[in-house]
Amino acid sequence: MDQRRNRKRTAGFTLLELLVAVAIVIVLAGISFQVFTNMVQSTNLTRATQKIKDLGQAFVDYTSDHGGRLPLENADMPDISADQEDWAVAASEQAEEAWYNVLPERMGYRSVAQLGEENAPQAFYASSYPTFLGGAPYFKSEKKLKRPYFAIGMNSRLQRRSLDGYKDPGTLASIQQPVNTVIFLERGLPKDEEHSKAQRKFNGAPKANPRAFATRHNQKGVLLFVDGHTEVRRVPELIKASGEIIVPEDQAPGTSVVWTRDPDDDPNEEPGAE
Repeated sequence: MDQRRNRKRTAGFTLLELLVAVAIVIVLAGISFQVFTNMVQSTNLTRATQKIKDLGQAFVDYTSDHGGRLPLENADMPDISADQEDWAVAASEQAEEAWYNVLPERMGYRSVAQLGEENAPQAFYASSYPTFLGGAPYFKSEKKLKRPYFAIGMNSRLQRRSLDGYKDPGTLASIQQPVNTVIFLERGLPKDEEHSKAQRKFNGAPKANPRAFATRHNQKGVLLFVDGHTEVRRVPELIKASGEIIVPEDQAPGTSVVWTRDPDDDPNEEPGAE
């Protein structure tokens, strides 16, 4: 009799044993998911860093061939906001020297203007295109085809529109601290997650100030500096909780980030700011 009871007891699992087994499976699945997520984020960060570096090299090459003049941050059309730049605006005369037209061409790709003229907006969202970033939450629907949504933006504080409407493109030589001055940054798309209440204007425009900085890699994002090096930063290192851009004198030694050609200019004060 006792032997039969022992056989029945060992023939299956108790409820407690099943619960423990399920808990172990859940924990292992969670660990595996986190490991996979970390791998994907690491890959996206590596690729984003390289793409932004490639744009930076094209940026410097362009200035070398144009007397040091910088490419435009967007179409020079005061009445059109940066987030209204559709394919027609990108193909306009005012956007001929915009970075998103001149830099891809130097890299052997069709410009955004050409993609619009050829009615080939899908190519803009191909993983091989120089402005496309894996991990950026582009629209899944055809909404993304209505205009180019940029996951990389040119620093909008390099070119300041004066009160009379003139925007000086500036020159590479006018950037006084190349090692500290940002030229490109990952910028927010409409579906990007905001990690600070100070972040705003996640509209996919071709230019961006620090408030539009996107932090897709474990709450970090990539900055490219004029001298060609990149840094991975968090939002609180660039803007205060109020949304005010942090100026160099308020930053710790060795971590200075400059947004204007002259580091003494206040990036929070700009006539006609986006």
